[in-house]
Amino acid sequence: MARVELSWNPFDLSDPGPCIDVIVTNSRAVIEVMEEGNPVGLEYPKPVKIKALLDTGASITVISKTYANYCKLFQTGEGAKIAAIGATHTGVEHAGAISFPGTPLRPFDPIRIVSGTFAREPSYACLIGRDILRNWNITFDGRSRRVTIID
Repeated sequence: MARVELSWNPFDLSDPGPCIDVIVTNSRAVIEVMEEGNPVGLEYPKPVKIKALLDTGASITVISKTYANYCKLFQTGEGAKIAAIGATHTGVEHAGAISFPGTPLRPFDPIRIVSGTFAREPSYACLIGRDILRNWNITFDGRSRRVTIID
């Protein structure tokens, strides 16, 4: 059983919330298919670790459009609806994989990831939604300023 503890200060208004490091890439299946069809091979950028917010209000995992373009996530659809703070935004669907470097948490590959515009958010480039959160036992302890994830 994997266990991860994250710090989070709900009393600090500048703290964006409980964040975890993630690496988002194309799914293994997409990479294999693309490499089979292209004997020269596709050039993918080296994976980059980014911050992700654990967002119990998000039904799906969302990544910034900028990062999705940088890591060349394979697009599987358009017009994905993202509801946030009373407004609906349109995103792009991707077939991706997500891992949690430096932790024993298991990766998710493949997983549907939607990319969208993150307006003025310097603290994170990804929202971990309930599509992933439902696989974990998560405790938010405001008094101790800790979030515990058990996989």
